[in-house]
Amino acid sequence: MPKRLPIGIPQTVDELTADWLTDALSGSSDARVVDFTSAEPGAGVGFSGLTARVDLTWEPADPSLPATVLAKFPTDIPINRGLVESEGCYDREFDFYERFSDDFPTRIPRLLHTVRDPGRAWSSMERQFRILNRVPNWVARLIGRYSYKMVRPTKRRFAMLLEYVENARVTPLDQIPPEADLQAILGAQARFHAQWWMSPVLHEEAPFGWRTCSQVPHILNGTYAVHRDAVVAGYPEFLTPAVMRVADWADANLTAIVDHLNEKLAFLHGDARSDNMLFTGAGMGEGLVLIDFGMVSSGRPAWDVAYLLSSTLPPGPSARSELLRLCANYHANLVAAGVASHSLEQFLNDIDLCLGIQIHRMILTAAIFVGEGYGDGTLAELWMRKVIDQLPEELPVVGEVA
Repeated sequence: MPKRLPIGIPQTVDELTADWLTDALSGSSDARVVDFTSAEPGAGVGFSGLTARVDLTWEPADPSLPATVLAKFPTDIPINRGLVESEGCYDREFDFYERFSDDFPTRIPRLLHTVRDPGRAWSSMERQFRILNRVPNWVARLIGRYSYKMVRPTKRRFAMLLEYVENARVTPLDQIPPEADLQAILGAQARFHAQWWMSPVLHEEAPFGWRTCSQVPHILNGTYAVHRDAVVAGYPEFLTPAVMRVADWADANLTAIVDHLNEKLAFLHGDARSDNMLFTGAGMGEGLVLIDFGMVSSGRPAWDVAYLLSSTLPPGPSARSELLRLCANYHANLVAAGVASHSLEQFLNDIDLCLGIQIHRMILTAAIFVGEGYGDGTLAELWMRKVIDQLPEELPVVGEVA
């Protein structure tokens, strides 16, 4: 493992200092941070990182310097951090902002400062993933059973300062976003998917070496085998035989599904939940700002769309028809943005593949992750309720449709 940088890097709000903030933000100005206060940002709940609003007092006053910033650090929950690092989430977000923050077609928070300790070479990570995806099934199950012990966090330090988006409205996962918000998000997704459609950029190592759904589907198979029955017993009202038919099918075909969804067609946000979408306009659907790029990758566009709709549409008998309606709206936007080679039939098939992945993922989430609750439920419970009413009656094709 590369050595740490020979500098101090705060990992919590309590470790922030006026001197560090000055060095990170002052640029060529002679002003210095003489005081600061911190508070929760007031939007979003997650298990991958810590965020804080930081209000700054500068002397002398300089209107060119930020009065408020958003500070981001890794989570302090060891198992969550180990699992998040295993998917490269911190590095992905840093790579995204350092590479794409100046020319992304949808508004994102302005990058102010990043610093992180060096990580392993990508070639070393790839070798590890290849080995893990070839281990015997019993080894995959062993890793899955003891992942909370085996997947350990590194000692790397990460810190990021971003523009603080003032007066933003956000819809938490335990609430339902208005139609206008969903249409605005789907339109934005279509535009940035189209902008890099089949671009050579998507084959570059950082951040696109990371796969769409998982780096180690074989290990997820082992984890699922170990925890499946206990999770089903814990959620009998959700995980019915009909739902488990889809989840078990997704598990049996997981590597092939991941390979298919990973085809480098589009630039993917990767974590397109409603609480990662801010709105700053006066009306519904106005002033969209995308945040949280820890799962950025490349792949089939259905991943972003299914991720969004599976987490936002309310459960009930109309959930499937609403899903299909909004998917058709997205696809029309994609075609209008210049992509004529991706049929609606193929896109909808890919959506159903993603839904299978999502119910499979929620079973694993219920078994492994430690996180805060959302109202009356956990992340897994909230997402299960929504996904199960969107699942198809017929299993999709893994690959190109006829």
